[in-house]
This record gives sequence, structure tokens and C-alpha cells, in this order.
Amino acid sequence: MCGFFGWLKAGGDLSGPELDQAVRAAQSLAHRGPDGRGEWRAPGLFMGHRRLKIIDLSDAAAQPFVSADGRHVLSYNGEIYNYIELRSELERQGVGFRTSSDTEVFLAAFSNWGPAAFSRFDGMFAAAIHDTTTGVHWLTRDPLGQKPLYYCVGDQGLVYASELRALAGLEGFGWRLDRRALLRFLTTGYYAWEDTPIKGLRKLLPGCWLEFSGRGARIERYFDSRPGQEVLDIGPQEAVAETERLVVRSCELSLRSDVPCGVFLSGGVDSSLIASICRELDPDLAAFSVAMEEPDYDESAKARAVAGQLGLRRHRVYSLGADTVRECFEDYLSFLDEPQADPGYVNALFLSRACRDEITVALAGDGGDEMFGGYLPFKGLAFEPWLRPLPGPVLALMRAVCGRLLPGSDTYLGLQFKALSYLQGFPAPLAARFPLWLAAMVPEGLKRLCPWADEGFLERSGAAGTVFDFAARLMDEMAGASLQQKLLYFYQKTFLPEFVCMHTDRASMRHGLEARSPYLSVPLVRFANRLPDKIRISRGRLKWPLKALLARRGFSKDISAQAKRGFTFPVARWLKTVLRPYAEEAFRDEALAGLVDRGELERIWSAHCAGRRNAYRIILNLISVRAFRRRYPSID
Repeated sequence: MCGFFGWLKAGGDLSGPELDQAVRAAQSLAHRGPDGRGEWRAPGLFMGHRRLKIIDLSDAAAQPFVSADGRHVLSYNGEIYNYIELRSELERQGVGFRTSSDTEVFLAAFSNWGPAAFSRFDGMFAAAIHDTTTGVHWLTRDPLGQKPLYYCVGDQGLVYASELRALAGLEGFGWRLDRRALLRFLTTGYYAWEDTPIKGLRKLLPGCWLEFSGRGARIERYFDSRPGQEVLDIGPQEAVAETERLVVRSCELSLRSDVPCGVFLSGGVDSSLIASICRELDPDLAAFSVAMEEPDYDESAKARAVAGQLGLRRHRVYSLGADTVRECFEDYLSFLDEPQADPGYVNALFLSRACRDEITVALAGDGGDEMFGGYLPFKGLAFEPWLRPLPGPVLALMRAVCGRLLPGSDTYLGLQFKALSYLQGFPAPLAARFPLWLAAMVPEGLKRLCPWADEGFLERSGAAGTVFDFAARLMDEMAGASLQQKLLYFYQKTFLPEFVCMHTDRASMRHGLEARSPYLSVPLVRFANRLPDKIRISRGRLKWPLKALLARRGFSKDISAQAKRGFTFPVARWLKTVLRPYAEEAFRDEALAGLVDRGELERIWSAHCAGRRNAYRIILNLISVRAFRRRYPSID
């Protein structure tokens, strides 16, 4: 786990001031790699790296790493969990090694197999490789998008980095705010697909590589696992047994480390299963949990029950109250280099900071919901055929009735919140319905909030050039699949990498902690996507294989059959109290001037404070946009 920055200039050498900029850009990622720094330079090329030592702690494994023959140079962030097996295979082919690192295995695999090596890796990674013989530069990102990689191809050549901050601070690039991407962010709560807040800066999509040469850039996808392809002929118990085998194997690989490891334990299904398996693999396993001072958000009793059943001797429970949330919220806003409005970001920041003195690697439960169908919209699929044909006026009446008769609530997923979130997906084509179910604000409301927006962009059709066109492209690839399979694919390709993995990566790396996700191992992903729909979600029971596996391991129904709870704090409630000054300060700030209509914003805020609507998502979106605008005032 590290951070890197690179600049390959087109048609010339990097000047002295440009090199100074490059050094500062790499240094801006020091939090990702507090254990060391490295640079590699050639005419027209700078590669900078910050290292977090995880495997092979010697200086011999430092980066940028140069191959034994001097041809290839690697700068990379992440871990290749199956590096030992790949190393053995390469050794049988006559390849020698100077270190015991996964870094050297990564580069040796590429040197011998080319970009085909990327599909052999089971891990999380973003990487840059330079070929000194041909001058070709390669970028690649892991199959599920656990590690970030931003880049820009333009007149200045190719620049790239692990985080946006390293690129946003570059001078002479004329960065401008991407207003269409901003509108999409205000709707979704994350920068989806290739979007970033800055025009010309893109994210390399998960499972892709980019080849850059004097002839320009070429991108290809090397990994794509689609739910419903080659569905297995498998029974329920066999599916549970194979799920267990694959999760156990993934945990074994994820625990490979030369520094202390632990697990994040919320007491939910996903983290409890990870803890159960890792306890068998490591009797001295350390687990870390959060206790909330608000009873309806506190899951620490379940976490303690799981730890007690597993006999964990090292279980730390950290109390997260209003004062601590305020402190972490300030850190979140001050350090944010890309708007992101997941309240779980704040919780993850707190937990990462709290446990960092004891461990350097933490195993988390990310991916269980996206692979096995654990979110509420999967239940909503059963009613979708009934609501789909209803005319617009009838749907509008249903929304009005729910808004007036169902009480507003700031509890976790209150009834009004769930009903309105579901109904806002109609009427719309399927490609738009999935993002609408998760939307912080529907296009019609966004048009009132941002009257400058192009009405054609804010339509629900999913057509090219509209707010949900990224989802339409995904659905085009899933023609003939079931609704469940399409929704899984949507979550895996958009929400997982740019919402879930994004906040896990940034929050953990803020404190130099590596977070690993066993549910996102390639073999397990491929298997989960081949499961029959009726096994993945059995008789309305979401992510049934994981829950059945927990029950088989002796956990009570309170743990094995519990409903999904997000890793969050009572943000809707505390925006009215503890966090209220942050919202009101943001809404008065000139950083939002010209972006939002003050009257509409006041209406939304008043309805939230009065308890008529739970509008925490759009409010948090705007607070994070204001923080970004203040951090980068020249990007307008």
C-alpha cells in the first residue's frame, strides 16, 4: 500500500520548475507511504513513490523498482496476495529474484507475460510501468477498483497519481471545474465511472490498462466478470461449502504480511464471517470495533457477542460520540481532495486512526453486499414489475401520499426515507432506475437547485450525454440478464469502486493503514457471479450464502440473519445539532455561489431541520463540494 505520481512529458524534457512541481506532487502523497520515498528520472520522465512497508521491509524492495535487466521500472500501490504462487511459477521458468517482495513479482510477471500478467493477479493494485527500451508507459488498475488511479493525457503528455490532490496542485495545466460531473455527483453522491471534479482528469476504470506512447493512449479492459454468465448447476449446500472454501482461501492470502494485521468487526454479517475465519487462521487475532453513543446506531453489543463467541483476546472497542465525530468531520473536510458524501468515511477515518498504533493491515468486509446482493434495492426488485407500468400522475400521487402520511425520520433508513427513495426510481427506463434508487436528489429537484444546468442533461432517459448515461452503457452489456444480475453488475461497476472502496482507501490511507477486502478476491468474485439467482437471494433472504455460512458456523440468528446496517453515525440527526454549524457555514459560503439556488437550498435545509424530510445526502454532498472548492479556489 503506497502512493505514486508520474509525469511523462510529450515531445520534450521536463524543465527545472516542472521537476520541482513533480517532486511536490509526489510528496503530497506522504500520508499514503510514511515509511519511505523514492524517485526515478529519465529525459522527459519523472516517477515518484511513497512507501508503506508491508511485505519485505528491506530497502531492496523500495520503489520505483527497476528490473534486473534495467528495462522496466515499476511504481505501484497495493498488494498481490498470490505473489508466492506466481513467484514459484516464474522461478520454474528460470526467473531469479533479489527480494522477497510482491513488488518484484509484479514486475517480473509483467516483464515475462506483458499485460496478460494483470489478469493473473489476485489482489488490489494501481501501477505504472515504464519500458526504457520502447519508451512505452503502462498504467493499470485492479479488477474491482479497490485502488485509485487518476490520469490526464494532453498537451503536457501523461500525468497520473494515486490521489487527485497530486494532480490538482500542478500549475500550468489550466484545470477547470467539470460542471456536468458535478451535477452527476450531486445526484449520486460519488464521482461515477470515469468522472472527476476536474475537466480533463479521468479515473482509469477497474480492470483496465492504459498504454501511452508517442502515438497517443490506448485503453483495454482485461477483466470483466458479469453476473449470470455461465450460471452454475449447483445446490444450496454445495454453494455454501464452496463459498466457505473461497472465503477461507481469500482470508489466508489476505493475512500474508510482514507487519501486524487485524480485522474491522462491526458485528454485521460480512465482518463477523471474516473474523470467524481469521480467528481460525490466527489465534492471536486482533479485532477493532466502534461503539456509538446513540443507541439506535450502536452495534457494539453484537460486535462484543461475536468477539466473545470467537474467544478473541484482543478486541478493542472505541467510543464514537459527538465530540469525536466533530473532530473527525473536521479532518474529513480539511483533507478532502475529491467530494465524497458517505458518512461511513468519517467512521472509517476514526477507526483507522484508533487502531493504527497496533496494526498496519486491517481486513474489512467490503464487497459482501455487492457480490451476494445485500442491499435493500434487491428486495425492491420484487415490486418493480408492478410499479413500472404505472403512469406518471399515479406515481406522483403515491410520492405525495408517502411524503405527507409517513413521518419524517432521522433514524437509520426510516420508513419515509425508504419509500421515497424507492418511488423516485419511477417512471424511468431500467438504466436510470438503479442510480435513481440510490440518488441523493432526483434530476427534477436538481434542476431547481442548480437552475444553470442543461435540462437535456438532467433527463431520466439514460441516453448518451445525459446524467445516467454511464448506467445505460452498463445495462447494454447485460442484455438478456435478470433484474437481479443487472443490479449486481451496476453495484459492482459503479457503487463498489467509487463509493465503497473510495472511502475505505482514503480513510485508511489517511493514517498509513492498509485495508484489505477478502470478499473482493478474483476467484470469489467469479464464483459469486455464477451463482443462480435463487441461491444468492433465497426466499427474500439477501446474501443467503454468507448468512447460511454464519449459521453453519454456530452463530445465532441475531448475527446470521440480521438485516443490513451501514457503517455510519446518525448524520441526519447530528446535522441538526452537532454538525449544524458546518452545514450553515457551507451554505453561506461564496464557494457555492453560482452553483446552487439559495432559495431552493434554504427550502431543503428547512424541511430537513423541521423533520419533514431526511435530506442528509444532498446536504452532505454540498458540504463536501464546498470543502473541495475552498481547497482548490483556482479550479472554477
